[in-house]
Amino acid sequence: MIITLTLNPAIDHTVVVDSLVLGDTNRVTQSRTDPGGKGINVSRVIHTLGHESLALGFVAGGLGRFIEHDLKEQGIFEDFIHVPGQTRTNITVIHADSNIRTAINERGPEIASQHVAGLHRRIKKYLRPGNWLVVGGSIPPPIPPSIYADIVLYAKNRKSYVVLDADGEALSQGLTAKPYLVKPNRRELQRLLKRELRTLDDILKGAEEVHDNGIPVVVVSLGEEGAIAISDQGRWRAIPPKVEGASPAGSGDALVAGMVLVLNQGGSLVEGLRLGTAAAAATCLIPGTQLCRRQDVERLFPQVQVYSL
Repeated sequence: MIITLTLNPAIDHTVVVDSLVLGDTNRVTQSRTDPGGKGINVSRVIHTLGHESLALGFVAGGLGRFIEHDLKEQGIFEDFIHVPGQTRTNITVIHADSNIRTAINERGPEIASQHVAGLHRRIKKYLRPGNWLVVGGSIPPPIPPSIYADIVLYAKNRKSYVVLDADGEALSQGLTAKPYLVKPNRRELQRLLKRELRTLDDILKGAEEVHDNGIPVVVVSLGEEGAIAISDQGRWRAIPPKVEGASPAGSGDALVAGMVLVLNQGGSLVEGLRLGTAAAAATCLIPGTQLCRRQDVERLFPQVQVYSL
C-alpha cells in the first residue's frame, strides 16, 4: 500500500495573461484550478497510472472540502483531518508570450496540537509493515520542521519505507531520521548542502554526500535534464525524451509517483526511475496544474534512457 501525507495542501490556481502590469487591471485568458500539494499530486499520478493510494493530511474550510470532493470524484481514497481556518491557495501567473511564471503561495492555516496528535493516530491506523509512506511539501504553522523526522522514525519503527520530498529545515531535519528515499531537486540540494552545484559532477558529489550520511536512495530531479539516482547498487542517470513542454508544474511529484509505484510492486530502482521520468516528462506536456495522462506516460516510457554512471 502507498500512503501519501500532505500537511499543507493547496488549491493550485493557474492563470494565463497576455501581459502583467502592476497597479493596473490584468485580463486572464485561461485559468485552471486543481487540488495540490506534493503528496496529493503523487496520489493523483498513481491513480492516473491505474493504481491505488491513500491520501492523508490536513484540510480546512470550503477549499479543503473542494479538495476532498475532487479526489473522491477521481476515485482517489483519502482520509483527511479537518482543521479550523481555510486551506491555502497557491496562484501561478503565466505570461503567455514569454512563459515566465510568477508564483504567489499562501502560508496555510494554523494547526493546533490536538490536530497534530490526531494526525499521528491517523497514520498509526493505516500504516503497516512493508507500506510506502510519501511525505512532502511545506509545513503549516506553528508545526516545527522536526515533525518530518518524527514521522519518519515512527514509520521506520513500523517497518515501512519512507520517501521524503521537502525543502529547507523540513528536509534537513527529516534527513536526521534516515528516510529510505529522498528526492530533492538541484536547488533544494544546494540549500541543504549550503553550496552551489554548477555541474553534473557537483550534483553527483552532493547526492553521494547525502547517501553516505545514511540515506539508502538519493534521487535528484534535474527538470528537462532528467534525474540521477544513487544507492548502494550503483549510480544512474535518466534522460527524458524531448517534449514540447507546456508546464513543468508537478513534474517532480510525478517522478516520485512513478518511482514509488514500481518499488512498491517489488521492481528495481532503475525501472522506477524510468517510469518516474516518463511521468515527469508527460506532466510537462499538460498546461497549468494538470498532471500527466496515462497514454502519454506509456508512449514516452520506452523513450527514456537510463544508464549507469
